Amino acid sequence: MTATKDDKRLELIAQLLAKAESTTPEEAEALTEHAERLMIKYGIDQALINERRSHTGHTGEDIVEKAIVFDGVYARELVRLGGAVAHALGNLRPLKARNRHGSEVLYLVGYESDVAQGELLVRSLHVQALVAMRSWWDEHRTLYTRGTEHARRRARFGFLRGFSVGVAERITDNRHKVVSEAGTGTELVLVSRKQRVDEHVDGRGYRKGRAPRSTDSLGAAGGYRAGLEANTGERAVTH
Repeated sequence: MTATKDDKRLELIAQLLAKAESTTPEEAEALTEHAERLMIKYGIDQALINERRSHTGHTGEDIVEKAIVFDGVYARELVRLGGAVAHALGNLRPLKARNRHGSEVLYLVGYESDVAQGELLVRSLHVQALVAMRSWWDEHRTLYTRGTEHARRRARFGFLRGFSVGVAERITDNRHKVVSEAGTGTELVLVSRKQRVDEHVDGRGYRKGRAPRSTDSLGAAGGYRAGLEANTGERAVTH
């Protein structure tokens, strides 16, 4: 796989996701489903190629760390969303931290091609989650008029957490389907690839993050439904 081919693939995925952020919900769903399937497919191809190259003494991809920085009131929830997406994609290890400026940081750790593709999907879904959350809040804000500002914020946070669960579930199901279609041996290669990433992370002594606090059930339910519809479904998309 040449660098030129990688660049073209990443450019195609970036274009699909960019368009998904500025079109109708129906078209956005189709575009992002297609992008996600391409990302998984290319990840599988890259894993197989790296495995074969390692057997012939060639150097494969490096394991890299990519930091995505978030500020603002929803920063922590967006980091959680990115972590859920990274876990669902399978070949990445997400880490969370706070930098010296007080910003929330999501680190994506994995092989170069997996990290590049994962970052594209994470950033796109962050935009889509916020759009979906604002739409849900416009529809449900009257239910919280007698509540405190803390309760209203908790509802919006709950939506984003529910979105994370729903979208991760869709990506996981889609990934299992693509892996099963790829033929025998692919799953073992991917497991070996993920193990090397885990060894890289564990060897550096990172701390585990804290579990999230309880959240608003109505917001979480709305977010979960939106996540299930957030462009990472089973339907194949063709041009």
